[in-house]
Amino acid sequence: MHKICSINIRPEDRESIEFLKSIIENLSRKGVKVLLPEYKILAEAGLSGYISNWEQFRSQPDLVISLGGDGTLLHTVRLVPDGVPVFSINKGRLGFLTEFMPDEALNYLDKIINKEYKIEERDMLEITHMRGSNELSRIPFLNDVAVSRGVYSRPITMFLEIDGKPLNYFSGDGLIVSTTTGSTAYSLSAGGPIINPVIKGIFLIMPICPHTLAMRPLIIPGNSILKIRLGSDFSDTVMTVDGHDSISVHGDDELFFSSSRKKAGLIAHPDKNFYEVLKQKFSWGKQYNAF
Repeated sequence: MHKICSINIRPEDRESIEFLKSIIENLSRKGVKVLLPEYKILAEAGLSGYISNWEQFRSQPDLVISLGGDGTLLHTVRLVPDGVPVFSINKGRLGFLTEFMPDEALNYLDKIINKEYKIEERDMLEITHMRGSNELSRIPFLNDVAVSRGVYSRPITMFLEIDGKPLNYFSGDGLIVSTTTGSTAYSLSAGGPIINPVIKGIFLIMPICPHTLAMRPLIIPGNSILKIRLGSDFSDTVMTVDGHDSISVHGDDELFFSSSRKKAGLIAHPDKNFYEVLKQKFSWGKQYNAF
């Protein structure tokens, strides 16, 4: 049985407070200690007794609940230690990753507390940002990293290497590096393929509006090291990690992508699979009987 549960929401999500209170009441009734992040709205809602410091919130739980949309889940996964299962409840819009809806989540909560669930392990990647010999950041991500131009209308140029060998260079609006989980996110909007997220050991390179038809989406082994060097010195070129971190990238900066040791352990919905989610989100199959 799980003993300590951290619950994460969007810092400004006041609409979820009442539902959050019902989850806390349910967990507390079963003897589960609840930890909440240091968000102002939680203190204002009278939940100060559950608020912990960030170190406790991140290190102590043996179960984590993400209450929000896919963005909240992506942020939550990066907060918690490797191996801690994450139960995602969808309070957002699309919800490709957050499969449990609020009206059913409480019904599943008892089984989850008692560890009666299946874990779906998802690969994560890691981005290392170098400027000269200085490492500016090293960030694991579950969905994707997008390198894109800012307000300038001019294309940006990028040089690509795989495992130390030159691959290609191209100009365009940018580039997306995606995990299999992220194939249904920004990459899909840019025309990339849908990949079942339980497929392991690969990642996707997706150009954004390249200025040549020869630059196509590319799937490479997960043990590869992809290096991207920017050849355009625009002051507002931006690297966005999982839609959360927005980092300025300069000309001649180098970005290294590799497999991360960290894995995301998502509690799987017992009555859905990836293809059922696709059918629901894209309205597939509704005209099947018309043929």
